[in-house]
Amino acid sequence: MNKFLLSSPNKLLLSGCFFFIPMTMTGFSYAATDNNAQVDSANHSSYLADFFSQYQPQNAFDMIERLPGFSFDSGDNARGFGGNAGNVLIDGARPTAKSGGLVGALKRIPAEQVERIIIIRGGVSAGDAAGQSIVANVIKRKNVTSGTYALKFRRAPHGDLQPNIEAAISTNLGQWDGAFDIDIGFRPSFREAVVNRYDAHNRLVASANEERKNLGRFSFANGQLSRDFGDAKLTINGRVGANKWENNQFRNNIDHLVIDKSAIDSHWELTQENRFETAELGVDWVQKIGDWKWHSLGLGQIKTNDNESNANTSRQELISDTILYDKKQYKSEYIIRNTYGYIGNSQFKPEFGVELARNYLDSYQKKIVNAMAIKLPNAVVQVSENRAEIFASFVYSYDAKLSIDGGLTAEFSEIEVTGDAFKEQRFYFIKPRLGVNYKLSDDMHLVLQAQHVVGQLNFNDFAASSSVEDNRDVSGNSNLKPDQNSELSAEFDWNYSKKGSLKVIVYHDWSKDILEEIELEGGTYGQGNAGKATSWGIDIELAIPTDGFLDNGLFEITYDYSDSRFDDNIIGTTRHISDHVPHDVDANFRQDLVEQKLAWGLRYNGRFINTDYRGNEISKFEANHRLGAFIETSYFTGYKVQLEVSNLNVSKFTRTRTFFENNRSGTDDGYEMSSRRREPEYKLSIWGTF
Repeated sequence: MNKFLLSSPNKLLLSGCFFFIPMTMTGFSYAATDNNAQVDSANHSSYLADFFSQYQPQNAFDMIERLPGFSFDSGDNARGFGGNAGNVLIDGARPTAKSGGLVGALKRIPAEQVERIIIIRGGVSAGDAAGQSIVANVIKRKNVTSGTYALKFRRAPHGDLQPNIEAAISTNLGQWDGAFDIDIGFRPSFREAVVNRYDAHNRLVASANEERKNLGRFSFANGQLSRDFGDAKLTINGRVGANKWENNQFRNNIDHLVIDKSAIDSHWELTQENRFETAELGVDWVQKIGDWKWHSLGLGQIKTNDNESNANTSRQELISDTILYDKKQYKSEYIIRNTYGYIGNSQFKPEFGVELARNYLDSYQKKIVNAMAIKLPNAVVQVSENRAEIFASFVYSYDAKLSIDGGLTAEFSEIEVTGDAFKEQRFYFIKPRLGVNYKLSDDMHLVLQAQHVVGQLNFNDFAASSSVEDNRDVSGNSNLKPDQNSELSAEFDWNYSKKGSLKVIVYHDWSKDILEEIELEGGTYGQGNAGKATSWGIDIELAIPTDGFLDNGLFEITYDYSDSRFDDNIIGTTRHISDHVPHDVDANFRQDLVEQKLAWGLRYNGRFINTDYRGNEISKFEANHRLGAFIETSYFTGYKVQLEVSNLNVSKFTRTRTFFENNRSGTDDGYEMSSRRREPEYKLSIWGTF
């Protein structure tokens, strides 16, 4: 469900709303009746590997993207493990690696190793992805060694061609199954902008032409080893990686209030460097005990960040103003999780479990303006959290049409803040969930769900931050507590043909303690608990085959509508929640010309407006209609080549910052409008197998 409430960075995690329900993958029947190799059995559909051959997939993720009527959900990457599940399983289990994500786990599986993909509808034995109405389960071939590689070249406007190499191999090492991959390369981007500043009387007071050039350097390696020990299986996951992002930004400034512009025109230059390194190790043990399954997981992750910004303003080649900002962080997370669930043939399948987590953040930052240190509130902060979840969940299959799943979680946490601020808080939450899944027909499913979820605090909000580009500081707040959300939703799924599908989701949420930027003690601004809010909306996903008009083509469109109501204490009236996007439309078309070994497609992203309400300003971001296209061929045996173009129509974005004296209840103090444009960017990809 793509709702703005859930996508907001302040509401990162539906902690505990997904509960582990064990599953068994035995008893599925399948047979290849035609090229689609699709057979329904109760609430399941099976797609053999041959179904995807026309698309020349390189890995399991490529195959997931081509599943008819299936919308991929990668899950979350917030703290903890239980609340981050996506809607894809591998051999009936959720991947235990965390930082690499579900996408990474699927890309490590070469397409040659996929035997079939099973779609599970209606919450029947949804296992490690409980709470999802539709789940895909990737079944791998055994004792097969294969690998894939990709060479990618990206070019942004006014830049050089930048390479990227990806490689993955899956093989047997004695009694162990192994999977390894690397991803090393560069990611460039470029944009231009005209930045105008207006006063409260709408007079142009300053303007600037801006260029911004970015280059990302990244290198990641992942590895997985697994082995069966009788009725048990041991899996070990590891990941190491680093990323370096550089930004070079330049503006020519003109002051329109001075007649002799040549004397006071200035140049502004910003250089930024953001580096992070990460490492993760996970150990997973699954033991079958009769009709029950014991699942034990231990996972540890560390990450370091170093962000540096340097801005200089010069007049007549003499530097007049400088801003230096440096932010360093160390993060760690350690998780122990145990579940014990029933996997027999009973209609009622319960599971019980506990998860313990220890999270830590050490954040340090400094800001220097014209050689003078600026004190940022809560600039040096250490945040530690001890959290425990005790949960019970179930799935009950009443008959072939009706199933009920749900659960109850008790969450206990203790958060301590030290450094520039000191605060200890203890929290206790009860989080129920209940879902009803009804099969209206072989092609139609209806899912009703009610749940109470608790958001997860972003530790970065406890510490101060500064945007040198916007010349804006945000204070840390040690008094934060998690937001809570009660949600009702209904989902209708209709697979009206082999490739055609319709999904409609309607929802209504009631929130309290929502996180918005508020005025803190001392007159500064930062994230805080701002009160209650309601939101509602509808999400529509439609897939239309174009056979008869354009053979073997598929047109996909998504439309999201949302609305919200929040009583703003700063202005004393009702408004939308921050980061609210009322309308969002995306469309894709792809045609596969199998005999010609050729495919082509178009991508469309509709216009949208996103508004963010800050303590003393309103920031509105608008995007125009954006187009992309690709063409690919598998003419060369063993290879697939694709050329992709983004920003085909020159994408345009407008960011408007409206300023107020003191806070948003004060007098309008003018606004700044940044009209941005991104010219076409190109990516050439060559895939191969070995």
